Amino acid sequence: MTVSRLFAPILRHPFLCMIALVVMTACFAAGLPRMTIDTSIQSLISDKDAHRDEYIDFINLFGSDRTTILLVEDPDIWSIEKLQAFEDLHYDLGDMKDAVKVESLINVSDVHDEDGDVASGALLDPLPYDDEEATTAREHALKNPLFPGQYISDDGKGLVIIVTTPSYILGTVDDVSIDEEMDAVIANYRDQFERITIIGGTRLNSETTDVLVAEMPPMFLFLIVMLIGGMWLSSKRPQAFILPLITATLSTVITFGFLGWTGIPLNMLGSLAPVLLLALGSTEDMHFFASYMEGLRKANSEHPDLSRPEYVKAARKYMIKHVGLPTLLTAGTSTLGFAVSSISDVPAIRDFGIMASFAIFANGVITILLAPSFFHFFGDSKHSKNRRPNRYLRLVAYILARCFDRIHKKPSLFVVPFASVCILGAIAASQVEVSNNPLDALTPSHPFMKDYRFSEERLGGLEGLTILIDGQRPHQISDPEALAIVHQISTKIEQLPGVTMATSLADQLAHINHVWGNPDTIPPETSEQVAQFLMLLERSDIESYVTRDFRYGTIKVKHTISDTKELLALISQITALLDENLPPWLNSTITGEAPLAAYTATNLISSQMQSLLILVGSIYLVMSLIFSSLKAGFAAVLPNIFVPLLTLGIMGATGLPMNPPLIVVIVVSIGIAVDDTIHMLSSYKESCRKIADPRLAARHTIRSEAAAVLTTTFALSLAFYSQAVSSLYYTQVFGILMGTALILALIIDIFLTPLLMTRLNFVGIFDLVSQRIPHSVLGKFPLFNDMAERHVRDLILTSVQKNVEPGENIIQIGRTERSMMVLLEGKAGVYIPTSNGDMKRISDMNEGDTVGEMSLLAGTPRSATVIADTPCWLIEIDSNLLNRMQLTQPYLLSRVYRNIGKILSMRLLASNESKK
Repeated sequence: MTVSRLFAPILRHPFLCMIALVVMTACFAAGLPRMTIDTSIQSLISDKDAHRDEYIDFINLFGSDRTTILLVEDPDIWSIEKLQAFEDLHYDLGDMKDAVKVESLINVSDVHDEDGDVASGALLDPLPYDDEEATTAREHALKNPLFPGQYISDDGKGLVIIVTTPSYILGTVDDVSIDEEMDAVIANYRDQFERITIIGGTRLNSETTDVLVAEMPPMFLFLIVMLIGGMWLSSKRPQAFILPLITATLSTVITFGFLGWTGIPLNMLGSLAPVLLLALGSTEDMHFFASYMEGLRKANSEHPDLSRPEYVKAARKYMIKHVGLPTLLTAGTSTLGFAVSSISDVPAIRDFGIMASFAIFANGVITILLAPSFFHFFGDSKHSKNRRPNRYLRLVAYILARCFDRIHKKPSLFVVPFASVCILGAIAASQVEVSNNPLDALTPSHPFMKDYRFSEERLGGLEGLTILIDGQRPHQISDPEALAIVHQISTKIEQLPGVTMATSLADQLAHINHVWGNPDTIPPETSEQVAQFLMLLERSDIESYVTRDFRYGTIKVKHTISDTKELLALISQITALLDENLPPWLNSTITGEAPLAAYTATNLISSQMQSLLILVGSIYLVMSLIFSSLKAGFAAVLPNIFVPLLTLGIMGATGLPMNPPLIVVIVVSIGIAVDDTIHMLSSYKESCRKIADPRLAARHTIRSEAAAVLTTTFALSLAFYSQAVSSLYYTQVFGILMGTALILALIIDIFLTPLLMTRLNFVGIFDLVSQRIPHSVLGKFPLFNDMAERHVRDLILTSVQKNVEPGENIIQIGRTERSMMVLLEGKAGVYIPTSNGDMKRISDMNEGDTVGEMSLLAGTPRSATVIADTPCWLIEIDSNLLNRMQLTQPYLLSRVYRNIGKILSMRLLASNESKK
């Protein structure tokens, strides 16, 4: 089936195509109200990580550890009026729908010495009656080693409220609603205190969601402006940018509607969907536009008297014939590239992979349905030289073509420096570190990050992890020996770099023991003392440190480390301490949201490298199928590997960490590179049908494609770079890396890809479906003797095809051309000059005959002139083609040489017989 037949229904029924697009868009748009947003840390944690099950077990034992910290500060915080407002705030927060627990000095028990007696109870319940009692309560709070940095700032001017909310690990939590409710409560108290600072995962997710939603429209608008400018510069026609805008808008609506219907949440990566669709989609639309204009130019030059509908029809047919199939192939390979991410066990990456693969597939379908219909209604019918691309772009295209000329003649000019850069890139890529820190979502200048650093400085660290200790039987954790061991471990952990506090039940009891009169702060040494001291505490005071049966206990570690590499180092140090100090009857597990995210990061690169290998292998198989050759497939996929390699090298050289969102850059960069490769090769094969010399064919391809490709690449790169002003760190880095990847893909596809292709002989699927070869041609022509039909097709489609009108020369005597001709259809005559200067016909040339074999093999001048009698269809086989076949199709080459030898032998025998 030819391309024209494949897309004939689309060309014949533009109205139906438009109606189908409207109906499809409306159906998916109905799902938009169902769309949800998820920017939580849980989306960055692997589903298959064994540590996740351990964390779930911990949550089931001790409840949620997801907390929001409110630091309430005021110079008069200990005045009766301020304390009353603080108490009201505490209880109002406790009345929130999603508040699991609220802790502060209002309800946390303190054990202290009071005039020689041991007193127990919450310091601010009831509230002090006067300033003297308030001062005493403040002193007791600062003396308790477990309170400073936890419930009160070190200088006593700030009080802390800790609000526990449901954990994401057990189900979906609406952080935006929680944060809004909390803000509504706090708004009533902001004017009563100098400052209230809110820090926690709930606010982080809410802020990230707000930024994500707020920045999508302006970023998309900026990209549109850049695209319009670039397209106008390249084409000077409004259709060049109107078509991509319509395509991207429809694709975005359909994609977001798909998310709504399927229940897949929109994450930080998903927010880039409009940008990606406009970026990748505009490239396809630009190819459609350029092909339409080329078809229009040909129609105007060949048939100047056609009507407008006929011009448009001819241009649309030319367009769909030349870019319809490459668009399907690029949509397929790009969809495959994104779909690889959908096998990830990290929810954020998996959801993005599903969304992006659907989006690219939908964009391809929309483009194929929309572009022919769009040009049917709004396409130009006249070709104007005044609307050719800007002369500076044509100059750049000319310079690039000349540069390729020099590179083709001396490949070392490009290969040596490029190989050096790739080696350096590979070395730098090996230095890339992993990170899965949720704080990386926002830039340091964001208000939340400023509040975070302020609170961290005031409270001595906000990060935390939990050590879960399993005593393996009830009441083991309350055993004095176990308490002594746990207390010893806590003390050692507090001495590790970055750790500001380590607390457990043993530390609470050690403090009570010291208040009781023991000069050393150590846990009680007898079971009776343990039972007595526990009576001084409320269950709420110890419920996060020990289960009711005292089988499981925890050590809560507070630290200042947010970097994933440093956190993993801390976990390693703590693990070593536990292995060294815990007896066999006490088991331990390090858990928590941050450790779980860090554990995911350790497997991030290995799992993604596996996905990347699957992607490259899949693309290799697809490209080998497209080009009907394993070697050609390798040469086609090889340049595309360099784009992600160099992108990783940039990350390693600049110190950018690899995290789940940035993993997608690698996959996207391959998708972009493959897209460019397929279109470049499609154009190159089209040029090869008319130009025998591969170098000249590649040069023609570069000159014809460079202007449009340069414009779209630089416009889109600048648009991606513009995201450096985003308040989302991931978006910033994603934009910078994607802009750089686009430029790298451009350089590679303009220089390296043609350099490889000019040295290979291959038949693309473009050739097989765009040209139908009659079965008679595949018959037993002498040159095709003992060849399989597919080999005959390969030979015909990789040769230069010529159509000669009656009376025109096919070859001319005396010329030195290292090529031979095979007449596939038509008839011609062979002529030699006579002594008087006339041309004498010495023989006929019929279908299947060959001429010029000696010129091909020995380089001798033509010995006769061949003139067409009827319209002739021929192929020209030259020495360059044979050299390329030696590398990619040696078996076919041997058949060609053998059959040429037979033809020459038979011709020599016939000549000898005639002399007798």
